[in-house]
Parts: sequence; structure tokens; C-alpha cells
Amino acid sequence: MPETKPTSEQQKASEKDKSTDLKSPYDELDFDCEYTDNIPAILKKLNISLAFTSYQAGRLMLVRSDGEALDINFKSFHRPMGLAATENGLTLGTFTEIINFQREDGLLEMIKQPLTKIENDVTAPRIKPKEIDEKADSTDNEVDAEKIEAPNEQFELTPEQLEKREQALQKQKEYQEKLYAPVDQRVDACFITRSAHYSGMINIHDIDWGDEGLWAVNSSFSCLCTLEPDYSFVPRWKPHFISELVAEDRCHLNGMTLKDGKPAYVTTFSKFDQVGMWRKGDKFDGTLMDVATNRILVDGLAMPHSPRWYKDSVYFCNSGYGLVCRYHPQTKQTETIAEVPGFTRGVDFYGPIMFVGLSKVREADVTRPAPLAQKHKKTYSGIWLFNLDDNTEIGHIKFTGNVDQIYDIAVIPDCSFPELIEPNHPRMRNHFCHPELQQIDYDY
Repeated sequence: MPETKPTSEQQKASEKDKSTDLKSPYDELDFDCEYTDNIPAILKKLNISLAFTSYQAGRLMLVRSDGEALDINFKSFHRPMGLAATENGLTLGTFTEIINFQREDGLLEMIKQPLTKIENDVTAPRIKPKEIDEKADSTDNEVDAEKIEAPNEQFELTPEQLEKREQALQKQKEYQEKLYAPVDQRVDACFITRSAHYSGMINIHDIDWGDEGLWAVNSSFSCLCTLEPDYSFVPRWKPHFISELVAEDRCHLNGMTLKDGKPAYVTTFSKFDQVGMWRKGDKFDGTLMDVATNRILVDGLAMPHSPRWYKDSVYFCNSGYGLVCRYHPQTKQTETIAEVPGFTRGVDFYGPIMFVGLSKVREADVTRPAPLAQKHKKTYSGIWLFNLDDNTEIGHIKFTGNVDQIYDIAVIPDCSFPELIEPNHPRMRNHFCHPELQQIDYDY
């Protein structure tokens, strides 16, 4: 196994990336990690990067490499869950919306330059006299750093309180200034927010693009669904043991994989048809199901996740045991191909390499604790790499700070150092992408 090394460069990058985090300039979460020393070269040579979500940390994270060291870039979202990556973009499911990020590498030169302040931007015309407008904030994230002032106090502050206030104001000023700074010069791909669908809190889990657009696991309504502008969601399939579509998360349907553009396999925590009963069962009875036939293929699983169709087999996580398994449809046999010291969840592939997400065992709101906790005194959060040719471990990334839970992983192709522009970043103001002028076609 390659040597695991702590990341001084990584820690510096982490601090830098936290400064551009739009959730709060005052977040003090620790996102440090360590990794085996072969990981940077692997990602760089394959020209890939990784995206993964942590609903617990409220972050979408990009694992980037320059060939020598990793850089973990953090973006804040409310309960980020399922991911789907294609050559043209990245799609993310969150608390109440699904967000599409389009790959626009034509913006690379622009994002590597400082962002023009809004008061000097001709694309942001004023609707108020300048002397009045200067007193107002243009957007939540575009406060002029030079105009940040302490609020009028109605009472006298102690010296300690005054010092803390000054420190907070200084942090806010630095945060605003860094929003306008150029991105890392090593960036080789740009993903910018393009559209969003507001679904409501359907407890979205796995997502993927198919022949009919985006498919999503709607855990609240125990169904698979597609999306249309006129509806929160369009229900398309439910397990045979679910009697009605109600927002009761009856069996905890969570995982999904597509085959030939259509949903093929799903995972559930249980076979219950009652509100939230999967949390209260006296035994583990999770399932792997065939969508086309609506049949249970494997049951008795411990909190399964992340079914993935790859090379004529179905890979899935028997998460409570820290296992990755492979189901062979032709023989109907299941084999264990990897066992790790963590709750397995989130799987993707690139050639012969399998990327698996690990989470620390937590005090879950289910009756029985994960069997994994009885086998391992310590569990880990991170990403493990396996060679499918012989099922051996290649290396790993291990989080040592506050990233305890990982939900999904996606390989981003054809780039090793991507940047993502989130919906409320100031660069959304004037970073445009459009085709050539499209002439109007008149019939007369």
C-alpha cells in the first residue's frame, strides 16, 4: 500500500477555499485530509477529478490534482445528495432543488482574472441615484468591502466584545475581497450554474440522466420520478409493496442505477408499507430490486446504497457491513468484492478503477446499530480506490476533520482541476454563455 501523507499543501488550499465559501465567512469547520501518495498522479494521468457530497457538512466537494498534490475545493449547499456527471456538466440534488452546472471552458480565461466590482460593471445599470445606491447592498454577496461599517450600538460594548466585533468585520471584509479574486491558475475546466428545478423536500437521493431526462430517487414518496416544469415531480415507478404515493418515506427507497437509459435496479432499507417503519424494524431487511420486473433480487441487506450497473454486473453497497458487492444477473449470485472500515455509500467507476465512498458510523435513528460498529473500533470517512481486475486496494483519501458523512461520488472526465461557480456567486452577474444570433423564422 502506498504511503499515506498529511497534506500541508492541502491544508493551505482548504483554508483558501473556505474563504470563498458562500455559506458563511465565519465557518470554522475542519476539512483537512490525508491520502496515499499515489492518488495525485493517478488523477492527473487519467485526466479526471472527483466530485462528492456530504450532507452532514453541507458541502459539494471537488477533488483536484496537479500531479503532485491534491486540492479539495468546497462549495456550500443545503443538504447536497445525489450527483450525476457527464462530459457536458454536473447535476446536483439538494434539499428542495436540483441544480444543473454546465461545463463552459470558454470562461476559463475570464475566471482567472479579478472580477469587476459591481459599481464599475456596465452590465449592472443603476436604478437609483449614485449617492443613494452607494448606501445599499447590491446583492447578498456583493457588499463593497470598503463600506463595511460597524452597526450603531444602543449599548456600550466591553473591550472584549469590541475586539471580537472588529475581528468579525475584518473577516467579512477579507471574505468579500476574495470573492472577486481570480481562481487558481491551475484550473482546467469551468462548471457554471445554468438552471434549477424546485421539487420541494422529496428527500432526493440518487440521480442519473436517461433517455427521458433526469431520473431521481424520491425517498419521501417511495418512488422513482422524472422532472417537468409544471410539477414538483412526476412519479414513474414504486416498489410493489408500496400501496400509495404519500410523503411518508415508508421503505426508504434510496439507490438507483440505469441500464440502456432506463432505471434498472434500486435499493431499499426495508419492505415496509407504513410511515417511517424502516427506522423501527427489529432486523435488517434491505433489498436490491429489479425495476423492470418489480421483483426483489436480494434481501436481508443492512442499509444498502448505491447500486451501479457496470460491465454487465450490478455493484451495490451492503453499507451496514462496510461491503461492496457484485450481483450477477445471469447466475443470480452475489459476491463480496471489497470490505472497508467505513459505512460504504457512493460508487463510481473509471476503467478498471472503482471509487467507493466511506462514512463514519454514526448514531443512526434506527433501532439496531450498523454491524460495522461491532467489527471496527474506529471507522473512517473518505474515498477508497480499488482495482477491479483483482479487487485490491489502490489507495485512499481519508478525511481527518469534520467531514464524517459522504453520500455520493461522481468521476468528472477530461479535467483534473475543475472550478464550479455556484448560484449565488458574484461571477454569475456577468459571466455569460450564448450561441450566435438565431434569426427569427417567419412563415410569411
